Amino acid sequence: MSSSRHRRPRASSRRSGSSLFHSEAPSARHLRVQSTLSEELSLLFRGELSDPRLEGVALTSCELSPEGRIASLGYTLPHDADPTDVKEALTRAEGYLRSQLAQHLNLKRTPHLRFVLVGTAPRTEPEAEDKDGGDA
Repeated sequence: MSSSRHRRPRASSRRSGSSLFHSEAPSARHLRVQSTLSEELSLLFRGELSDPRLEGVALTSCELSPEGRIASLGYTLPHDADPTDVKEALTRAEGYLRSQLAQHLNLKRTPHLRFVLVGTAPRTEPEAEDKDGGDA
């Protein structure tokens, strides 16, 4: 019986120690992998994705989870895009994006991609035309 009493405190102390590990600052390798993922995904978004629903969608951030299994990607929409259509297109493109990352990067495990809508890009059309039309 005494041995089982001793095991529980050791197990709980191990769990508390592991939570301290995740609160530490990310390592240089973790930051390097995160930066490389961000650069590679930006290139893929600009040149490889052919879905018209993703026209004008821009990646704004990339955050790799501490264990490296999930990459949270922030993106912005063009002002006229439907968020549900874009989310569906991104979900469909995840497999392709992960396969391209696996081919281009030398990682033990390719992270799952989680897309997070950050906002809508401001309208880039010249507003001067609207003002000129109102003056006439």
